[in-house]
Amino acid sequence: MDYYNEYHYNHPKTDQPKQYETFEDDKNNVISTGTWILILIMQAVPFVNIIILLVIAFGRFNNNLKNYARAILIMLVIGIFLALLLNGCNFSF
Repeated sequence: MDYYNEYHYNHPKTDQPKQYETFEDDKNNVISTGTWILILIMQAVPFVNIIILLVIAFGRFNNNLKNYARAILIMLVIGIFLALLLNGCNFSF
């Protein structure tokens, strides 16, 4: 009789892996007020704001931040399009 095999097959494993928080768990956490203030200050700097929004929108960040950055980028594109469209029209009477 093989004692080694009998021992390992008849006893439950006690070294189960621990459940650790993954990156997916952190993607839906609440964003602190300080983080929002920092993002809003960075958006006040010209040209840096577009880079920051692109990094947040397409990087591995919180889902709330990603949605916010994507919404701002969409509004920015719409604003530029409307400005170019209305600038091309001549409204002088």
